[in-house]
Amino acid sequence: MEVNKVLVLGNENFLTLLKNTAHMHYVLSSTHNDALNKLRETQFDYVVILYTGNSAILNFAKSIAITRNMGVCLICKKDIYDQVLYQCKDSGIIVLSYPIKKQLLYEAFQILMSMNRRIQLYEKKISKLEQKYLELKMVDHCKLVLISNYHWSEDKAHHYIEKIAMEQQKTKFLVAKELLEEFSK
Repeated sequence: MEVNKVLVLGNENFLTLLKNTAHMHYVLSSTHNDALNKLRETQFDYVVILYTGNSAILNFAKSIAITRNMGVCLICKKDIYDQVLYQCKDSGIIVLSYPIKKQLLYEAFQILMSMNRRIQLYEKKISKLEQKYLELKMVDHCKLVLISNYHWSEDKAHHYIEKIAMEQQKTKFLVAKELLEEFSK
């Protein structure tokens, strides 16, 4: 099983807590600029941030959650928890308060991993649908070319593509692609 990579923005004590909580590969950054550089160099699965009230770090966390496909967990002091939670409400960031128990931190990691798996599943579905859309678009374009060149009806053009596909045991997409290549010569 592959070990997840976690970028940690915080201090050594925080890193020690994380290492004692879940078995993952942790990389520590002490500043958000250093963390940003590490994100550019290496692919991480998750980012865990010890938030101390710096608004630049909060903006950094929100931008990661929105622009990158990774889970983000932000841990802040109890007295600012409600404010931070409100500011992160639409970003998908998990916000926790400290002092924090290892069990709660472990559960947050489990939630991040579950969310990551679900996102990957949806990305695969979206990719398949995009491919299907492009194939249908090519077939429709081929039908338009047949209609304009031979003055056929849409049904006749559709039937022609289907007939060739069945006879040659190819997909309608491949037949449409070949026909379009012939017309472009």
